Amino acid sequence: MVDFEEVTVTLQSGTNLEVHSWSGSDNAQPIVILAPESSPRDWDDFVSYLSPSHSPLLPRVSSPLELLMFIWEIGEPVLIIAQGDDAIRIAGDTVAMAAGSISSLVVCDGELADDQISAMHEIATLILRGRQNTVLSHENAVRMHDSLRHSTLIEPENCGNFPAKDNPDAAASAINWFIAGSGAESTDLEEPEPIDPKA
Repeated sequence: MVDFEEVTVTLQSGTNLEVHSWSGSDNAQPIVILAPESSPRDWDDFVSYLSPSHSPLLPRVSSPLELLMFIWEIGEPVLIIAQGDDAIRIAGDTVAMAAGSISSLVVCDGELADDQISAMHEIATLILRGRQNTVLSHENAVRMHDSLRHSTLIEPENCGNFPAKDNPDAAASAINWFIAGSGAESTDLEEPEPIDPKA
């Protein structure tokens, strides 16, 4: 089990935001986890498998504006992991509202609506759908992948609706791969190679 720290961040609006933070290396880049319906303990095993080059943060944001103000507090563009429809909506609206605030996006257990996708700036996106997911069908995941120009779809086995909790090793491996090899940290977006979900 990985220990996390609970901190309160005061945003420029004066709002106090509860944030759970796991440590990374001294030069770790922030990963912001949006998951309003989860607890920090749901993410412990997953975080233990993440590359130490990234330091996960779980803020309790409720709107795209709160997320944007939190990113401003961090002071640099961040990778977002959005778990569930509410989190995905907040992340998608933030990408549409503030180009460059989010460097790359991981979408889990939900989908971006077509109107959201058309409003978003281009961004490297990983669609992480557990093979046993009952919320997002394979067909809808493929449709979203086809609609997002710089996206990759990975469907790990033994994952349901919450990949980071159901199979934390596989979920973290997919995200580590995305960070290291797919251009998630690059501003030069290239078309990624297709991923065979059965491999």
